[in-house]
This record gives sequence, structure tokens and C-alpha cells, in this order.
Amino acid sequence: MKERASIVVSIFILTLLVMGTWWAADYSQRAVQIDPPSRLTHERDTWAKKVVLVRTDPKGIVIHRLEGDLMEHFPDDKSYELQAPRAYTLREENPLTVATSKVAFIYDEGDKIVMRGDAVLLRLGDAERQPLNFRSEEITLLVDKDLAYTDLPAVATSGRSKMTGVGMRFNNATQQLDVFKSTDVDIAPKDQREGSEPPAQRANP
Repeated sequence: MKERASIVVSIFILTLLVMGTWWAADYSQRAVQIDPPSRLTHERDTWAKKVVLVRTDPKGIVIHRLEGDLMEHFPDDKSYELQAPRAYTLREENPLTVATSKVAFIYDEGDKIVMRGDAVLLRLGDAERQPLNFRSEEITLLVDKDLAYTDLPAVATSGRSKMTGVGMRFNNATQQLDVFKSTDVDIAPKDQREGSEPPAQRANP
């Protein structure tokens, strides 16, 4: 009889210990404030001033140069923001171009650069052609393809010739300039006569 009473008492004490341990663990979880999981926001983690970035071809020759006053990196989308950017295309086989704007956003490890705020792309002239000035509020550069485009209103001028429209695409390798809608083309007779007219143009309604 005494042995049975001892077993009952032992089970009762063990049950109290288990319940007490469970209560203490639950109380600790509720009493201690656990920080919520960190939220990835669009905040810079690194920055640098007076930046110069270059890209080279397999032979080590510089084919693209990007400069700016202040560059910031944002880890949430792995992008960079560059103040007062200047982008130079230096491919030997293509005409030299210079792009400027108030700010630039760099994506895809530098393959895509969005120039924003008074964006201008200037293709320098040579013995065969006059300079081309391509202007819009925003111009996107695809560095590897040597392409520039915008979906916004834009103006392209070469000499006294002028083309305006909404949505433009300029291929520096082929010298093809496309305008997609609201096209207004004014090619100066002097440019046509001297053979220095703007690059090939195509307007899509």
C-alpha cells in the first residue's frame, strides 16, 4: 500500500514539474520581445564620391566609361544611383557618344543605365556625318548593344534637321534612328544636298 502511494506521489510531482516547465517556457516567450524579421528597404549601404567606372573588351581596351559626382548602392534591388553622370561609348568600330543627365540609375551590373532629368545623348560628328543630339527627360542605355531608347517625348537634331516624337530608339552601331509615334520630321535641304543628313530614320504610326 505504501509503495503504491509513493508511486502516485512521484507521478504527481513529475506532472507538476512538466507543467511548470511548460508554463515557464511559454511565459518566457511572451515576456521577452522578439524583434520582427528585418525588412529590406530601399536604403543605401555604401557610397563613393568622384567615381570613374570603365568597361573593357576581351583585349583590355576600354569600350565604355562612366563618371559621376556621387554613387550610392542599394542592396534591395542591387542598383546604383549616380549623381551628375557622364557616360562615354568608346568602341573603335562605332562613333563616339556622350550621354549626360541629372541622375543615372545603374542596373544589371552596369549593362543597363537609365539617364533621368534633362537626358542628352550626343553622337559626335566626323567627316561623313554631322553630330546627332538625342534629347529627352529619360534615356535608357544598353551598354553591350550600344543602344539608346526612350518611351517619352524626345527630340533628335543633326545640323539644321530635326525629328520629334514620342518614343525613340537609336542604334549607334547601325546609325538607325526610329521614332514610334507623333512624328514630325524636318530635314534641311542643305543637309540633303551635302549628303550629311541625319542617320537613317523610320517612323512607326
